Amino acid sequence: MSLRFGILGPPVIWQHDQEIRLTTRRSRAVLAHLILSPSFSASVDRLIDVIYGDAPGKSARNQVHRGVGELRRHGVTIEVHDNVYTLDADEETIDAFVFARLCDRGRAAARAGDHAEGARTLRAALALWRAPALAGLDSTASLTAASAWNERRLSAMEERIDADLALGRHRELIAELRDLTDAHPMRERFYAQLMLALYRAQRGSEALAVFAGLERLLRDELGTDPDPELRKLQLRVLRQDPGLGRQRLSGVNGPRHDEPAARPPAVPRQLPPRPGALVGRDGELAEAVSALRGGVGLLVMAGPGGIGKTALALEAAHRVAGDFPDGQLYADGSGDPGETLKGFLSALGVREIPDGVTARSVALRSALAVRRVLIVLDGAADPGMVLPFRPGSAGSAVVVTSRSALALLRDAHRVTVPALTGADARRLLAATVGEERLAAEREAADRIVELCAGLPVALTIAAAKLAARPHWPLKHLADRLADPSAILDTLRHDGQSVRPTLRHGYAALSPRLRALARAIGCYGVPEISSSVAAALAGLPVDTADNLLAELAEAHFLVPEGPAEDGGFRYRCPELLLAFTAERAAAEDAEPVRRAAVERALGTWLTLADAAHALLRGRDHAIPRGTAPRHPAGGAEPGLTWLADHLDELMTGVRRAAATGLAETCWELAIAPLALLETGPHFARWLESHQLALDCVRQAGNIRGEAALLYSLGQRALLVGDYVSAGDHADRALELFGKLDDRHGKGLALRLRGDLHQLHEDLAMARDAYEEAASLLRESGDPVAEADALGGLAMVFHRTGEQEEAQVCLGRALELCSEGGSLRSEAQIRRGLAKHAVRTGTLEKANLEFEHALDIARHLDDRVMQSQILLDLGTTRILLGDPEAAQQTLACAEEMALSSGLGRVVARTRTARAFLAAAPASPPPSS
Repeated sequence: MSLRFGILGPPVIWQHDQEIRLTTRRSRAVLAHLILSPSFSASVDRLIDVIYGDAPGKSARNQVHRGVGELRRHGVTIEVHDNVYTLDADEETIDAFVFARLCDRGRAAARAGDHAEGARTLRAALALWRAPALAGLDSTASLTAASAWNERRLSAMEERIDADLALGRHRELIAELRDLTDAHPMRERFYAQLMLALYRAQRGSEALAVFAGLERLLRDELGTDPDPELRKLQLRVLRQDPGLGRQRLSGVNGPRHDEPAARPPAVPRQLPPRPGALVGRDGELAEAVSALRGGVGLLVMAGPGGIGKTALALEAAHRVAGDFPDGQLYADGSGDPGETLKGFLSALGVREIPDGVTARSVALRSALAVRRVLIVLDGAADPGMVLPFRPGSAGSAVVVTSRSALALLRDAHRVTVPALTGADARRLLAATVGEERLAAEREAADRIVELCAGLPVALTIAAAKLAARPHWPLKHLADRLADPSAILDTLRHDGQSVRPTLRHGYAALSPRLRALARAIGCYGVPEISSSVAAALAGLPVDTADNLLAELAEAHFLVPEGPAEDGGFRYRCPELLLAFTAERAAAEDAEPVRRAAVERALGTWLTLADAAHALLRGRDHAIPRGTAPRHPAGGAEPGLTWLADHLDELMTGVRRAAATGLAETCWELAIAPLALLETGPHFARWLESHQLALDCVRQAGNIRGEAALLYSLGQRALLVGDYVSAGDHADRALELFGKLDDRHGKGLALRLRGDLHQLHEDLAMARDAYEEAASLLRESGDPVAEADALGGLAMVFHRTGEQEEAQVCLGRALELCSEGGSLRSEAQIRRGLAKHAVRTGTLEKANLEFEHALDIARHLDDRVMQSQILLDLGTTRILLGDPEAAQQTLACAEEMALSSGLGRVVARTRTARAFLAAAPASPPPSS
C-alpha cells in the first residue's frame, strides 16, 4: 500500500493521492509526533508526554494505544518493540521533509545565481503547505513543533521573494507583500522587501510610507526602532540610490552583494565527501541543521570516540552548505592552530598572512566580517583549540566535534551524540549483514550490539567481519567479543580497528585519569563506585569521586546514579574495560596491578564484614582469614546488603581467583555465609566455593581450603546431601586440626554434631556438640557456641533429659543476646518451642514458634522460615486445629520447594499426608 503523510497542515494520510480522513484527535496526534520523533520512534510514555503534557488523564496510555490502532486500520505500518512504537515511513513520503529538501535546493540555486530555478523550487516547496503546521493539535509539544515549521515556511517565503525580486518581478510582488506585512506585522524582512519592490516600481514615496508605518508600530507596540539595516534602506530610498535597482538587500535580507561582487577570487570548498547514510542520528542531525540555519555561531557536537561525531558534523555541514555561499573550511581540530589559521586565510584569498596565532586569528575575523563561511573543526580537545577560529560578527559559523562538551564555551549550542540505541545499532548491523541473518540469531545479535557499546565504529567493523565470513554464526562473533582478552583483536578488519579511536581518547586524558582508567581496567569489573575507585588508586574518596566524574565527561565511564558511599556509581563498557586492561598490562608492573585489585576487593570485604555483623553479631559463626580490608567510604550496609550485593561479591571471587589472591578469594566466597544459609542461593554458593577451592589449593592455602570445606558441608547439610556434608566436615576437621585452629575445629565439630544427630547417633552427636561448645567458648565466639548448645539441647530432648535441655537452651539464649545474633536467637527459640512441645506446654510452644518465625521473616531467612513453619504446623495438629495446621504446612512446603530444601519438603509432605489420613491423630514427632 503506497501511503504518504502530511503535517504541513492538519496531520493527514494519502493513499494514491486520495486523502484518508483521520477522524480522531488522538490518531492525528500520534501520527504527528511519530513523524517528528527521531527515527520515527517514540515510547508510549513519550507520546503521552508530548500529546497530553503535564496533566495526562487516567486513560492517556489507552488513548495512545487506540490512536496507534486506528492508524494501523488505515494501513499504516507501526511496529512496537520494548514499549517503543516505530512508524515505518521514508522521508520522501512526508511532506515536511520534502519541503525541507526543496528549500535546500532552492536556496543553493539562488545563491549560485540561478534565481529562476531558486524561485521555481522554493515555490514548489511552499505549495506543499495546506494550512499552518499541525493544525488542530493544541498540546504544548505540538504548538512548539508547529511554531518551528511555520517559521521555516516564512523563511522560505522570504527567500522565494528574494529570488523573484532578483528576476525583476517587483510589480507582481507588491500585493503579496502588503498581505504578508499585514499578516506578520513584526517581521521586518517583509517590510524591507516591500520597500524595495515599491522603489523599483517607481513608487518611492510609498516605500517611505511603509517604513514610517513600521516605525510607528514598533515604537507604539514594543518601544523599539526598526533594524539599522532597514533604516539604511530608508536613507538610500530617500537618496534614490541607483544601486537599489540592481542589488539584493543587506542585513534584514542577508549579506550585501553589490555588482560587481566583492568576493575573494576563490571560494573554498574544503568539506570532505558526505559520509553516506547515517543510522539513528535523525534527531541530532535535525537539531544541528536547525541551529546552523537559525543563526548559531558555534555548534559543538560532543561524544565519545567512535560514536560518529565526524560523520554527523559533515552531513550537517553539507546540508547547510548553501547557507554559507562564501565557502566552507575544514581542518583537524587537534592540529597546530597557527598552521590551521594560515591555511584558512590562504584559502580565503588573504595574501599577507601575519605571524602568530593571535595575529592570524584577528586576520581571520577580518576576512569573515563581510562573508558567510562555515568552518568545521574536527576533534578539538579543549576550548583553546576553538577560540582562535571564532568569527567576530554574525553570518559565519563554526562546527566543532569534541569528546568534551567544551563547557567553558558558554554561548555554544551543544548537540550530544550518544551511543546508538539497541534498535538503531541493529539497523546498522542489518544494513551490512542482512535482516534475515540477524533475525535468525536475535539473542546473539543483541549481545554483539551490547558488547560494541553502541559505537558505530565498532559495529561497522563487526558487521564487515560478519559479511566477509558468512559461515560464522553470530554467536561465534558474540562469544569472541565477550572474551576480554579477544574483543579488541576481534574488532579489527580490513585495516580498520577500534584501537586507534580508543587510544586517541586515552592519550587526551591527564596522567591521573589515565592511571585511574588503567586501575579500573586491571580490576576488570564494569561497575565502579567512588569507594572502589579510591581503593584502586590509593586516593581519598572525594578525590576519586571527582576523577570518576572527569572520566565520565571523557566518555570512558557511564554514570549510573547515586551510590551507597555518598558518591556516584559508574559503569565502564566492556570494550573500554578491555582497552584499559591492555594499557595497564603494558604500562604498570604486575605488583602494582595486583595491589590495586587487592585494595578494591578489600572494600568489599569491609562491607561484607559489617553486613555479617548485623546478622550474626561481629565475626561470629564464620571462619575469618587475614586478607587485607580497605575503608569503604561512607557506605553503611543494612540487613539486606548481602542479598543486594551477592552478584558483586561473586564477581569479586572471580577477580580474586584470576589475580591469584587466594586469601581474599576464599574470604569473599564465604563472606555472604549468613545469607547463603537462608536460601535460595545454593547454586551460586557451590559455584563460588568450587572456584575458590581451586584457587586456594593451587596456592597451598590450607586454612582457606578448610574454611571452604566447612561452608560446603553446611550447604550439603541444608540440601539433604548428607554424604557430601560428612565428607566435607571430616576433611575440614582434619585440616583445622593440623593448623591447631581451635575456632575452625569448633565450627566443624558443630556441623559434625548435626550430622550425627540426623543419623540417630546421639552419643556421637553429644560428644561433638560438647567439644564444639568448649572450643567455641575458648575462641570467644558466643554465637557459634549458642548454635552448638542448641544442637546439644536437641540431643537431650531425644534422650529424655529435659532439664539438661532446658539449661542448654537458656544458656544459648543468653549467648545469643551477648553475641547479638538474631538468626541464632530464632534457632534457639525454635528449640525452646520444641522443648515446650515435648513437655506438653503446647500454648507456650505455639508462642515461641511465632516469636522465632517473626525473627526469621525479619531476616528474610527462607530456610529457617520453612523449618519453623513445619514445626508450627505439627504443633497446631496437637492443638486440635487441623485447618490451621494444613495451611501452615502448605506454606512450609511451598517455601522449602522454592529454596531447594529437599529434606524439609519430604517431612512436610509426610506431615500433610498424615493429617489428611488421620486428622485427629498427630504425626510422629521428628
